[in-house]
Order: sequence, then structure tokens, then C-alpha cells
Amino acid sequence: MSDYSIWLLEYGYCTTQPIASLVFGKFNAGITKIPFTFMIIKGEGRTIAIDTGYYDEGYGHELTVKFGVDKMVPIEKSLDAIGIKGEDVDTVILTHAHYDHAGGIKAFPNAKFYMQETEFVEWMKVLAKPHEYSFLTSAIDPNDIHNMIDLMSENRMEFVNGEIRDFLPGVDLIPIYNSHTYGMQVVTIHVGGDQPDKYVFTSDACYSYDNFGERDNNGIYRPVGFGVGSLTEMVRALDVVMQEANRDKKKMIITHEPAMWDIYPSKVFDSDLHVAEVHLAKGEKSRV
Repeated sequence: MSDYSIWLLEYGYCTTQPIASLVFGKFNAGITKIPFTFMIIKGEGRTIAIDTGYYDEGYGHELTVKFGVDKMVPIEKSLDAIGIKGEDVDTVILTHAHYDHAGGIKAFPNAKFYMQETEFVEWMKVLAKPHEYSFLTSAIDPNDIHNMIDLMSENRMEFVNGEIRDFLPGVDLIPIYNSHTYGMQVVTIHVGGDQPDKYVFTSDACYSYDNFGERDNNGIYRPVGFGVGSLTEMVRALDVVMQEANRDKKKMIITHEPAMWDIYPSKVFDSDLHVAEVHLAKGEKSRV
């Protein structure tokens, strides 16, 4: 059985995030603080990043201002918190192409990158549309798409199609098409060796436990407040996550949920930025 150590790394946060952008229909509900994160898993002879974060530079800085990200550190600084270098990472799984998930490609110079083909192709089509369609690309940095094309020319970018169980040993890719984005995928990581368990990296299938009706205490799924696909598929994405996590919310690694720092062992590593240690493989030393 596979086993991986799993860390969730915060590289920035926003203290003025509108709740309506997180949970559809929560109009006039005020603002909240959310983290910006990516994940490292280590085991089975590999060091893998799931998403990359982004850099507060160039057009990325314009997006920092636009989306109100208050605190940023370079991706390398976040990696230092667990003693891993970007050069150590051999594989990067991109869940989708939004700037805060795919804007840190250069941090991983030796990695091969993987993304759903639909995600890339559909963004290319949308980026070609006239100005009137620019809402759809409001969370896209076109430079990230250029960087992906450069990776292709270096034979370091590969597309996948559809659900793939054991894409890597104990790592499953599950796309939910036409949801938050056109080809977003969640990632399930099987851990524990002889005592198997699993976690699901939700990406932006959900932003918060509130997407599962937790705050309302009614169990009704409420899709994320920002996306380009179908509301129906966004709701289905929540159900996919719930099923992958065996209906255990503590097995969901939610990218923008501040409760991650309380659910898992964590520490503050730089100016109120966090690292959460979700799981340790046998023989791996704790970073927290």
C-alpha cells in the first residue's frame, strides 16, 4: 500500500474576502479571512506538488491587488518551512489554471507538470474571445498559459484525460468538468501503508465547510460563489468530494479554509503564515 507525508503550505492570505464569493447566494454576509495554499506530498520515491501558488510580481501583482491578497511570501519561502526545495519536486499536478493555483510554475524547475487537457484547451478558447467575455478570465494570468506552452516545448507538460485511479501509486485524479473551471480536478491521496486511509485535496470544488451546509446546519450543498461552469456541476463537485472523503470532513484538504490550521497539527512559520502537517509517512520526521 502507498504512503505519503502531506503538508499544506500557506503562502498568503486575504482578510477581506467577501463571503458571497465563497458560498453562492450568501449576499450581504460580510467578509472573512481565507488562506492561499498549495500542497506537498512526499513518499513512494517522489516529491509532488499539488498546485503551485503564485508570485506577487508582474501581472500577478495586479491580481494581488484586485483580489485583495494581504500577505504574500515567495513560494520558496513556504517550501523552506518544511525543508524542501523547489528543485526537489519531480511532479506537479495542476488542479486548474487560475492564477493562485498555477502561477508558481518557475518554483519547480525540475518537475514534470500534469493537467486535464480540457482545462488547458478551453482556457485557450476563452482567452481568444473579445473583451466583452473578460469576466470569464478574471482569475487567469495569461502569462501562466504562456509558461505552460514553454513547458510543452521542454517536454515537461503532459495532459491527462478523465478520471485516473493510481495515476501515481496511491494518487487518483478526478475531474469535475464544467464546474468551478472547465477541467478542474480534485486529487485523492491514499496513505497509511498497512493501515490504509485517504485524503482528498479539494482544490476549488469547495472554498469552505460552509459549501457543505455547515454554517446553516442543514446539510444542503451550496456551490462556490465564483466559477465559470454550471451551478449543477459545482454542486455535483461537492458530492464528489464528499464521496472521495468517505463523508468525513476531516479528510478534506480545503485550499482556502482557515480551519485547516486547527484540524491538523500546524505551526506559524512567517508573519502569521502557516504549515499544516496532514499526515506523516512511516519514518518521516515532523515539521511542526
